[in-house]
Amino acid sequence: MRMILKQVPNILTILRMAAVPFFVILMKNGSIYAAIGVFLAAEVTDVLDGIIARRYNLITPFGKIADPFADKLMQLTALFMLAERNWILQIIPWLVLFKELFLLISGLYLMRKNVDMSSKWFGKLTSVLFFIAIMMAFFGVARQITDTMLWVCVGMAVFASIMYIRNYFRQVGKTILKTKESGS
Repeated sequence: MRMILKQVPNILTILRMAAVPFFVILMKNGSIYAAIGVFLAAEVTDVLDGIIARRYNLITPFGKIADPFADKLMQLTALFMLAERNWILQIIPWLVLFKELFLLISGLYLMRKNVDMSSKWFGKLTSVLFFIAIMMAFFGVARQITDTMLWVCVGMAVFASIMYIRNYFRQVGKTILKTKESGS
């Protein structure tokens, strides 16, 4: 039973990834409210799997990689679908995609070097702001307000990237310092 419970966060993550094609189909078919429902369900499972994994110490190597991937996949898909409908600026999803690809490539490199790339408060805040902005677009909040919010999100995403880079250099600096101290 414990083994099954241990996999609940990972199962929720997999379900979130599996929801993405359904979201796209619903958006393409104009079933906006159903698409919103899928998007909201995905966001709720993101919160749930995080709470369950941390509370019951069920954090797995798979979850560390798949959870943020599933989150970004859904949010990026939503941004591209909203841009396709011209509900948000066309450039926004591309900027977010390039930022995510940069972090993905950097993260893969840094994982091999044993650098902690776990999510920090600024990354979580950025995700929450993107969720709010996406919901604003879905519910037809004035385009100018939604676009402004999305630009704030892009700014936060850039800030988060800078903070992750800063964190990397701090960790590398500490490693170098420990190596020098142990060698003397």
